Amino acid sequence: MMTPRIVAGSCDVYEMEPLKRFIAEALARFDASLNNVRVLLKPNLLVGKPAAKAVNTHPVIIEALAEILLDHRCEVFIGDSPGYESTEKALEKSGIMNTAQKLGLKPVLFNKQIKKINNGVSPYHELVLGEDPLEYDAVINLPKLKTHTMMGLTAGVKNTFGFIPSFEKGKWHLRCGKDKHLFAALLIDIHRAVKPALTLLDGILAMDGDGPNHGRPRHAGLIALTNDAFVLDAFLEKMLAFPIATPVTDIAGRAGLLREPELIDLGMPEIKDFRMASTMNIDFNLPSMVRGIARHVFTRKPKCITGKCKLCATCVDVCPAGALSINDKKLIFDYRKCIRCYCCQELCPAGAIVVKTNFEF
Repeated sequence: MMTPRIVAGSCDVYEMEPLKRFIAEALARFDASLNNVRVLLKPNLLVGKPAAKAVNTHPVIIEALAEILLDHRCEVFIGDSPGYESTEKALEKSGIMNTAQKLGLKPVLFNKQIKKINNGVSPYHELVLGEDPLEYDAVINLPKLKTHTMMGLTAGVKNTFGFIPSFEKGKWHLRCGKDKHLFAALLIDIHRAVKPALTLLDGILAMDGDGPNHGRPRHAGLIALTNDAFVLDAFLEKMLAFPIATPVTDIAGRAGLLREPELIDLGMPEIKDFRMASTMNIDFNLPSMVRGIARHVFTRKPKCITGKCKLCATCVDVCPAGALSINDKKLIFDYRKCIRCYCCQELCPAGAIVVKTNFEF
């Protein structure tokens, strides 16, 4: 069994030469055979937004890694399954398509129906992926360091949820309902089915607050490479001073998937005052004996900021529970149906949906 390893360092700006130096030095610390092979790059491509919004993996990170792989005669593919746009549109709007065209990377649409038999930590026995990781010699996972209103953090493990086709994502949210630990178990099984060879974290410009789309872009200056995304996520939670483990790390620990990593510090930054998602205050940071009662009273619900809403109906379309509708030019929430997945807040193009408690309405 390979030893989990994290190589972490600091980078203040997205510049090719320092990034290539770090990635090349970090790659040398692993036994990954990346010469003359087919490699799939899986960035975080939530929606088509420019790099300054800190929503997606930065194009320069992708370019720096891809150049190294091409120098090693690799055939390089890139793709993801965004939240509601097509892969092509998201690649173009994010600026990643320019990098792909410049270097001759081959876009992958993640729109297939690849069935995988599952026997993991979740009760689900079949997964349907939009792309088959076994078609490649290596998958390199390229997450963005961001908070997440439902899961607390989206980093290495959560990023591979993008292997689920867009139209299937909502179905999984609906099946798991309000049970964040059940959804975490599903994420773990998907990650293990994908089995990335390496995970390269873009935490230079990160996002805190109510991410993963409408949080606060903030400089963190962190870049890290690992052969084990489970230990990376747990490491990040400690580094960012999360008061309690997120559901993914909690379930991974119970399943025996967390081992002590070897940490190679190439000058890690100190990250201060990293704001958690507001949902973590109730959902993650209360004693279990009172959590149920408190959640009933204080759970944050999605709410529309009327002046910002464009009535585009994206939230209606992406809500897996069918809890939203538009009536008389107003967005209506049916909180009896709402499963608190916050997909509406996450994917609203206008940023018109926030999460608040009853006392904050």
